[in-house]
Amino acid sequence: MSKYYWKLKQRRGSKKAIIALARKILTIVYHLLKNSDVYNEEKFELAKQKQESFRISRITAEAKKLGFDLVASKAS
Repeated sequence: MSKYYWKLKQRRGSKKAIIALARKILTIVYHLLKNSDVYNEEKFELAKQKQESFRISRITAEAKKLGFDLVASKAS
């Protein structure tokens, strides 16, 4: 949640980042109570990985439209 706040704060400002984070927390709490679940950080990590892979494929497709050929490299 901290990374989410700081990333959003840089783009939108402190006040909007606080409201967005509060909304995210309330949404999580609502779904946990509604479904009688327990908080599990792994679910959010899996969703984050899925979103990142979708973003990579979208960027790759956009680069191909512009005539570029991307080469995967190992991140350090």
